[in-house]
Amino acid sequence: MIVRCNVGCKISDGITDASLDVESNTVVCNTCGDNLDTISSYTKLSMKTNGDILRSKNKKAFVFPCTTCSKQVEASMQSGVLVGKNCPQEQKGCKLNITKHMERAIELSEKE
Repeated sequence: MIVRCNVGCKISDGITDASLDVESNTVVCNTCGDNLDTISSYTKLSMKTNGDILRSKNKKAFVFPCTTCSKQVEASMQSGVLVGKNCPQEQKGCKLNITKHMERAIELSEKE
């Protein structure tokens, strides 16, 4: 979406393209990377509806929602227990709703 960036943006007239970061609900300038605080909630909703959002470029394999902490965590096998690498449960075994076949795939991928 075309918006006005903060003062000091690399664009001389300040008009730039921006996208919504859906995780933090902030609008980010696609040119300089600054967060734009002056964008209304209506505009943010419009950006989300139109698909004008930031997409994660470096997706990792075996990322699943943890039912304990409600965050996306990368699954890993440690001592035969399926845990989330960045889960705040101190890696004591996250509750991931995945199949036994997926658990086996995670285990085999870490052995390589």
